[in-house]
Amino acid sequence: MLEYAIDKAKSMEYTQTQRRIYAVVTDKKGNIISEGYNSYTKTHPKQAYYANMVDLPEKVFLHAEISALVKVRQGKPHKIYIARVDANDNTMLAAPCPICQEAIRESGIKSVEYTV
Repeated sequence: MLEYAIDKAKSMEYTQTQRRIYAVVTDKKGNIISEGYNSYTKTHPKQAYYANMVDLPEKVFLHAEISALVKVRQGKPHKIYIARVDANDNTMLAAPCPICQEAIRESGIKSVEYTV
């Protein structure tokens, strides 16, 4: 599933000022229940909520992990896969930031896998 997230991140448009990060949430059986990517133009109340919770209120633009988590409509989140790629499609560290760590923890996700 991490390879799937990497491929999706590679398919995103590259700009010098924007990171290409993609997140996939699965249920306990490994079925994809939502996907999301980072945005530099969109936000969401949950993004602002978690940003304020960890004292980073300026981080209002939507992170891939939160984008994926707010899209979960059916199923219970069990695992999240997070991929980040550079301009040359090489994988980069995609460890969740403090904002996303809090969102992941509150969602009940049991496992996090990300590119390094």
